Amino acid sequence: MTATMADRVRAALAVARPGTVPARFEAAYQAGGTPTSTHLIAIAAAAGTTPIWLMTGWPAAQAIPDTERTSS
Repeated sequence: MTATMADRVRAALAVARPGTVPARFEAAYQAGGTPTSTHLIAIAAAAGTTPIWLMTGWPAAQAIPDTERTSS
């Protein structure tokens, strides 16, 4: 499992459809920025997980499987 919120957000962005959030925000999140609550919800939904997993890594059952992740 990924260790930090930034790692989880990057993993979610890797499986989310392009354009889930505007490009300037995606670039900031890829660099480790913290998503707004609205973007957090959109990213989680697009990646098939929950906002709480993106923020905390809990529950583990909501983790994005490694097989779905792509390299960025």
